Amino acid sequence: MQTVKQYFTFPEIDLAGEFSFEKLSAENFPQLYLLFENDDSPFTEECFKKYDGAKKYTESLEKYGRTSPKHGSQDWLFKWNGKYAGVLHLYDLSLETFGENNKRCWISFAITPALRRKGFTQKALSYFLQYTWNNYPEIKYIHSMTLKGNIAAQNLLSAAGFDKDEEERHSKMHYFYLLKK
Repeated sequence: MQTVKQYFTFPEIDLAGEFSFEKLSAENFPQLYLLFENDDSPFTEECFKKYDGAKKYTESLEKYGRTSPKHGSQDWLFKWNGKYAGVLHLYDLSLETFGENNKRCWISFAITPALRRKGFTQKALSYFLQYTWNNYPEIKYIHSMTLKGNIAAQNLLSAAGFDKDEEERHSKMHYFYLLKK
């Protein structure tokens, strides 16, 4: 049997005040679905809103997240005071040196509807950004994107120190953001 090479590792995220984090996996993916099953927001990934969609998403993440040299990825569910609150995504880690792709990654986030606009995502994102800088020292640029209508996410990224990236990427549907180390 052939062993699949793992290009990326994803250390655990330490407890951070009232927040705890656990890697999204085959064992806990139902929590992803439960967070968003009744979410009517057009900004939440549709696959999270369906049990089978959350399962397939997680299976793909587990299959390719560590083994893709150009698209390394891992998601973490985060809890606030012991209750599942949302999900954080780290993706597009790359070993490719062209265009400094090995110095870039992307992040994204989603929080359950009941906890939106209460500051929880901003706190969890702050811990997550620090985790990324600390555990991936080669990363110099963290990217993110939002749909143009998602004002809350745009404000959150701006508050976290991201600048709108209007030079490198253009889209009719999305705004792109960049945080430099």
